[in-house]
Amino acid sequence: MDRLTWEALLTFVLLVAGFISLYAAIHKRTNFARYSMTVLLAASGAPLAVMLVLESRRDALDANIGLGMAFLLTWLITALVFAASVIIWIVKKRKQG
Repeated sequence: MDRLTWEALLTFVLLVAGFISLYAAIHKRTNFARYSMTVLLAASGAPLAVMLVLESRRDALDANIGLGMAFLLTWLITALVFAASVIIWIVKKRKQG
């Protein structure tokens, strides 16, 4: 596999791990929360997935700015989701102890 494939795979794995961490951190694990996390995960990964498909169909060797922006957007969303889950975990632990 080439470098782009590894970067995309790692990005998607981190995105899924972030949403699993956020789901584990929330207090009420209802069906609505589960479905909301699934929809948000799909919406967060969709721009990168679409740009990866478009990149695989391109024959040009120049830089694809859209693909880079899709990676940056996905990394930003992943960082925000991880930060939200850490904040929720900290608040949860402070209330308990």
